[in-house]
Amino acid sequence: MFDLVIRLTKVALLAFWLACILSLVSLIPKPYGQTIVWIGGLVLLVHLVEYVFVKSRVAERNAGNTGFIQTLLFGFVYWLPVLKRPD
Repeated sequence: MFDLVIRLTKVALLAFWLACILSLVSLIPKPYGQTIVWIGGLVLLVHLVEYVFVKSRVAERNAGNTGFIQTLLFGFVYWLPVLKRPD
């Protein structure tokens, strides 16, 4: 059940980031597009702060540098399963 919720949340976040990109190229009408971009900026800032706090713990458990990008895109939806995974 946990995995299903994580996957559905990742899909929803990808759809949100797609909406942000579409808003930036003016494919979403003005009042909605601007709101989506502002919310996207706020979410990106929150995910950046999240990365600062969990960077060392995630780096211990994951090899590679994908943690930064995935934390910016997905936030806790990326790092929570990584930290819950048994060693």
